[in-house]
Amino acid sequence: MKLVGNLIVALELEALAERLILAGKAGLDLKTVMEVVKVADFRSPLLASNGENILKRDFSAYFGLRLTLKDANLLQQFSEGLGSPIPVLPVVRQNLTGAVGLSFGNENASAVIKALERKAGLEVKGR
Repeated sequence: MKLVGNLIVALELEALAERLILAGKAGLDLKTVMEVVKVADFRSPLLASNGENILKRDFSAYFGLRLTLKDANLLQQFSEGLGSPIPVLPVVRQNLTGAVGLSFGNENASAVIKALERKAGLEVKGR
């Protein structure tokens, strides 16, 4: 059950990172983008708190990136063993692996954004 819950967390953090980078590249005000997360149908306390911390560049570990990668690897094995595909999981694992490879493994799982920022050539932060 814990792995299934952690899948949701990993996917939400990946989506958050991708959304903030896309919004940043589009020139949108990232604080306003995060305000939408608090009121729209897709609101999530996980997204709101991690998004605010990303904008502050606070990656203090609540649940470490390295542990998120470990769980993503376990999820891959689990889903393959059951014959239950999770098509997006390899992308998430690749980005987690990249962030750990860049020495962010001891930071919060939201630090996955740092690997994507490098690819995008943009550091996401509040104004």
